[in-house]
Amino acid sequence: MLGFETNEISETPDEWLSRVHPDDLIQLEQALSAHIEGRTPSFRSEHRILHKDGSYRWVLSRGLAVHDSSSKAYRIAGSMTDVTERKEAEEQLIYDALHDALTGLPNRTLFSDRLNHAAHRESRHEGGLFAVLFLDLDRFKVLNDSLGHATGDALLIQVSEKLLKTLRPGDTFARIGGDEFAILLEDIEKREEALAIAGRIRDQLKQPLKLNGREIYTSISIGIAFSSDSYEYGENLLRNADIAMYHAKINGNVSYSVFDNSMYATAVSRLQLETDLRRAINAEDFCLHYQPIVSMKKRCLAGFEALVRWQHHDRGLLYPDEFISIAEETGLIKDLGRWVLEASCGQMQEWQSRFPDAAPLTISVNISSQQLGPNFVDQIKQILNETGLDSASLVLEITETMIMEKAELIAPLLTELKELG
Repeated sequence: MLGFETNEISETPDEWLSRVHPDDLIQLEQALSAHIEGRTPSFRSEHRILHKDGSYRWVLSRGLAVHDSSSKAYRIAGSMTDVTERKEAEEQLIYDALHDALTGLPNRTLFSDRLNHAAHRESRHEGGLFAVLFLDLDRFKVLNDSLGHATGDALLIQVSEKLLKTLRPGDTFARIGGDEFAILLEDIEKREEALAIAGRIRDQLKQPLKLNGREIYTSISIGIAFSSDSYEYGENLLRNADIAMYHAKINGNVSYSVFDNSMYATAVSRLQLETDLRRAINAEDFCLHYQPIVSMKKRCLAGFEALVRWQHHDRGLLYPDEFISIAEETGLIKDLGRWVLEASCGQMQEWQSRFPDAAPLTISVNISSQQLGPNFVDQIKQILNETGLDSASLVLEITETMIMEKAELIAPLLTELKELG
């Protein structure tokens, strides 16, 4: 089993024990003593033992002590089985359960375990300051959708490799999911150390990545939470870093942001607003304000732009900048956008019927990128058919950025809409 010939190895206990891996020796000796002293009915131990080639093999040792008439153990009889393959398979299963399959980085489970350990150390005043960095790639979804998932995966691998170079030995770098990563910085003496690492991460990603023969530029938003800022640890600290990351992302030109309690209050308020928004869409607690569009050349009314407002039950009238971003993040914009289209087209048809002598008026409606799916044109046809509005009276407003980011998807839709009139 160990690669030796009979004459190359002695039969003494020390010959056996000297070959046991140092990390396994104490538990082996404890198991032996417990059985020899009669505290356990049998001896059993799994440990590593040195092979002739210098490697260690996992073995399962089992045995029973043989006692003399005075109940003194004088020999032990049993067996030793090579269980290396089983142990390696078990270790691989454990590794797979705790690591990300794509990048090989620790996953959220392992990260949370190390984070809780760091928090426990600090609570016992054994460790110093530590920090959590929450990272999210900017515009990853656009890159993934336009270049394909295989390229997106290659991008994540390259980003992981680049960011590893910025960290210290012992720092935990994990992939939390999708394009989100987290870093645990333990034993930092001052906050500036974490800020410096965030700066190095930003600088690393300023250089283009090369994927499939093309250069791709990307950036990252980082949220930082320090253990000294809160008595809440573990997942709560990771949550705080996530909140700070979101704050950095919505501020555009800010690559990282440090968490403070006001951010948490804002996040809780935002979550409540999301809950209220779901209820409001079901209850249709919205109204449209129509902004006149005037022809300066003809000196007459040319049409209207439909502007959505939310009549909130507690906060009163809310404007789009307070809820449209939430609607887009949660996907609720699709239902809200359809309601706006139906209501505005219906209103325009009513006005045209009531004022037949007025010049032909148009109604302009803002469209979100999430509405521009494969069935969007069919949805427009259905709304025009149900309201009776002529297609030439409907103007759809789409931002240039949206078209540039989804050119391949939007171009065919624009052609169909043009053919529709």
